[in-house]
Amino acid sequence: MDDLTHLQPTVRNWLELTDEERIFEMKRDLWIGYPQAIKILGQMEDLLKHPRISRMPNLLIVGKTNSGKSQILERFKSLHPASDNLGGEAISVPVLYVEAPTMPDEKRFYIEILDELFAKYSFSDSAAKLFVNVREKFERVGVRMLLIDELNNLVTGSMAKQRHFLTVLKYLSNQLQIPLVCAGTEEAVRALQTDPQLSNRFVPVTLPRWSMDADYRRFLASWEKILPLRLPSGLSEKALAHEILSKSGGTTGEVVTLLKKAASYAIASKRERIDMHAIEHCDYIGPGGSKPRLIEV
Repeated sequence: MDDLTHLQPTVRNWLELTDEERIFEMKRDLWIGYPQAIKILGQMEDLLKHPRISRMPNLLIVGKTNSGKSQILERFKSLHPASDNLGGEAISVPVLYVEAPTMPDEKRFYIEILDELFAKYSFSDSAAKLFVNVREKFERVGVRMLLIDELNNLVTGSMAKQRHFLTVLKYLSNQLQIPLVCAGTEEAVRALQTDPQLSNRFVPVTLPRWSMDADYRRFLASWEKILPLRLPSGLSEKALAHEILSKSGGTTGEVVTLLKKAASYAIASKRERIDMHAIEHCDYIGPGGSKPRLIEV
C-alpha cells in the first residue's frame, strides 16, 4: 500500500476517484486557516458579540486583489449560517453578506440587501422606503452583522456620489446598531478617510503579501495535506516554496490558484506530485496576464 501520510485522512478517500473527479473536487472552495486570517475571524467574532451602542465599531479588511478578503468574509458567513428557526416567526440570519454595488448608488445597495433576504420590494420604491424595508427585515430575521465586500466599488462614482454613499453607511450603522465588516483595496481606505467621522469607526486590518517566512511555509504544508496527489510534493521546501511565491506574486488567492493548477497538471500528467516541472507547465497565468514579477524574499 502507498504511504499516504502526506494527506489528511479524509482526502485519502479522494484517491479512489477518477482523475477527472479528483480535479473537480480540487476546484471547490477549500479553506486553510493561517495566522492573519484567524486573527481577523477572531476580531469579527468579538464584533458579533458586541452589545448595541449608538456608535458601533466596524472593521475594514484591506488587501490587494485576490489577497483572500472575500474568502474570509465567506468563511465567517459559513460559521454563522442562516437557520430555519422553527420556534420563531421567521428564519434567523445572524450574518448577512452582500457585495457593494458596482456604482455607489443608495437604492441599488438596499436592493442588493433585500435580494439576499429574498424580500419583496418595488423598483419604483424610494431610497427611504427601501431603507425602512431593510430595517424591518433585519429586525425580523435577526441580522447582527452586515458583511460588505468590494467596498472599493464606491470609487467608481463621482466624489459627490462617493460622499453620499459614505453617508449611507454611517446612517446604516447608526440606525441598525450592528457592526459593519467591509472588505476592499487601498482605494476603499482612501475613500473612507474623506469622512473622518466614518473612518474612525472602521478599524483597518491588512492582508499583506506572503514572504518566505515560517507562516508561509506552514501554509503550503497545510495545502499539501488537502491536495489529492498520490505522492508527497514537499511544497514547504525552500526552492519550491520560493518558486511558488515568485510565480504567484505572493497574494493568498494567487498562491492557491497556482497550487490547484499545478496539482491538476500533476494528476493529468500522471506525475502525482507538484514539482518545478508542474509549476512551469501548468496553465497558470499570473496577475495581469503576464509572467509575474520576481519578488524579494
